[in-house]
Amino acid sequence: MFGYLRFILAIFVMLSHLGVRFYGLNIGVFAVVIFYILAGYVVSYIYNDIYNRNYRLFLIDRIRRIFPLYLFILFLITIFLSATHYGNPHFNFINIFSNLTIIPLNFYMWIDSTILTDPKWCLIPPAWSLGTELQAYILLPFAVIFPKFRYSSAILTLIIYIVANLNIIHPDYYGYRLIVGVFFIFILGVSIRDILLLRYSRFDIYFLILTWIGVLFLLLGIFYINIPIEAYIRETSLGILIGVPLVYILSKFNGEIPLNKILGPLSYAIFLSHFLAIWIFDYLNNLNLINFSKPYFVTILTLIISFLGIFVERRYNFLLKNVEKM
Repeated sequence: MFGYLRFILAIFVMLSHLGVRFYGLNIGVFAVVIFYILAGYVVSYIYNDIYNRNYRLFLIDRIRRIFPLYLFILFLITIFLSATHYGNPHFNFINIFSNLTIIPLNFYMWIDSTILTDPKWCLIPPAWSLGTELQAYILLPFAVIFPKFRYSSAILTLIIYIVANLNIIHPDYYGYRLIVGVFFIFILGVSIRDILLLRYSRFDIYFLILTWIGVLFLLLGIFYINIPIEAYIRETSLGILIGVPLVYILSKFNGEIPLNKILGPLSYAIFLSHFLAIWIFDYLNNLNLINFSKPYFVTILTLIISFLGIFVERRYNFLLKNVEKM
C-alpha cells in the first residue's frame, strides 16, 4: 500500500508546483511531511530487519536508492538548460557541488533563496527536501540504536518546531525545511514501526500520542480561536495529524497489491522530474510552440520522463549486480 501512498503524495507535490491549492493549503507541504514519516518508518525496517544494524550497508543501500535516478534526471535537466539557456543557468563549482551532493540544497536559504523559481543554480528545486532526508538517513540509525539519542533529538527538534511556529525563529526554515526542526517527524515513523513490532518503549507511545494530540489542539486553535498562522503551520500540522494514523493503518496491510511495486519507484521519479516538465512547457509556451493545458502537458511529460528514468535505473541496477558477481 505504501507504493500507492507515495504515488499520491508525489502527485500532490507536482500539483502544488503547478499552483494547485486545497482550500488555500499547499498540498505539497502536506505531502512532504508524510514522506518524512514514511522515511522514518522505512529506515527502521531497513536498518533493523534487512541490514541487521549494519550502518555501512544501510548507507550504501540508501545511496543506491537515491542517486542513480537523481543523477539521470539531473543529466536530462542539464542538457535541456544548456541547449535552451532557459533560466540563464550558471554553472560554477559551488552550484555543481551542491546539485551533485544534494545535502547543500537543504541550506539554499544561505546560498540563494530563489531555489523554487530560478533554475540558474538549482537544477531540481524540490531536492532541498531530499537533502533533509539524506541528513535524516545519516542520523536515524543512531535514533534506532540509542534510546537516549532518540528521546533527546525528538524532544529538541519538536521544541524547535514549536518555537519556529510561534515566530520566535524563522517559521518556514525551522518549522518545515531544516533537519533541526523536523527530525522529530522522522522519529514518529520509527516509533510507529517499533510499536507495530512490539519492540517499543513507553517513550514511543507517549511521544506519538502527545505529539498527535498537541497538533490536534494546535489546529483547533488555528481554526476556532484565530491563533496567528505562520508559514506552513497548517500544512505541517495536518501532515502529522493525518500521516501518523495513515502510515500506521497502511502498514498493517499484508500481501502483494497490484501495481504497488511500480508506483513506489514511479513516485520518486515524478518527484524528481516534474520541474523539468514545467520548464519545458514554459519554454515552449514562451515561443508560442504549444497549445495545451499546462497541468495536462506537465503530467503527461512527467510520467514519460519518469518511466524512462525507471527503465534506465533498472538497467543500471542490473548491470551493477552482474559486475558485483564477477
